[in-house]
Amino acid sequence: MLTLRTENTEHKYSSSPLDWITMDTSIAYWLHPRTTAQIQLLGNPVIWYSANAASLIYSVLFIFYLLRQRRAVYDIPTGSWLTLCLTGVLFLGGWAVNYLPFFLMEKTLFLYHYLPALTCQILLIPPLIEHIHQHLFRSEALKNTFSALLLVWGFSLYVTYRRICPITYGDPALSPAELQSLRWKDSWDILIRKQ
Repeated sequence: MLTLRTENTEHKYSSSPLDWITMDTSIAYWLHPRTTAQIQLLGNPVIWYSANAASLIYSVLFIFYLLRQRRAVYDIPTGSWLTLCLTGVLFLGGWAVNYLPFFLMEKTLFLYHYLPALTCQILLIPPLIEHIHQHLFRSEALKNTFSALLLVWGFSLYVTYRRICPITYGDPALSPAELQSLRWKDSWDILIRKQ
C-alpha cells in the first residue's frame, strides 16, 4: 500500500471527481462464483441526473431572485426567500463541502467518495419542487401540469429502479445478453463471465 502511490499504477475502479457527476463509472462489488449474479455500485440514473438538474435549477432561481431583489423587485415573500437561502446553504453547501475538496486530493479516488455529496443534492429536490409548485406556477392549469410531470418523473424512477435492480442486488442470475442490455454507458464495468 505504501509503494502503490509512488508507482504509476492505477486501480481498476479508480475514477476522477468529474466522472462522478455524470455517473460514468461503476464498481463491481461481488460476482457469484458460478453464475452471472453480481452486485454493482450503481445508482438510479434518473435520481442521479435529477439531483444534478435540481442543483442547476436551484442556482438559476437563486441568482434570478437575488438580482431581482437588488433592483427592489420582490417576487416571493421574505419567509420563502429565507427558506430558499437556508435550503441552498444546507444542501448546495453540503454538496460543495463534500465534493470540491476531492479536486485537491492526490490519492486514488472511487465513486463511493461522492455519495455524501450526492445525498445533499438528492435532499435538495423536495424543497425545490415545493418552491416551484408554490411560487412559480400561479394558475391551476400550470400546477396540474407540473403535478402530472412529477407523476411521470416518479414512474420513470420506478421503471429505472426495476431495470437496474438485478445488478444492484445480485438477483437473479442474468444471461450475458441481458447483462449487456443493462450497460447504459460503455464505461460501466458490468462483469460478464465467459462461458
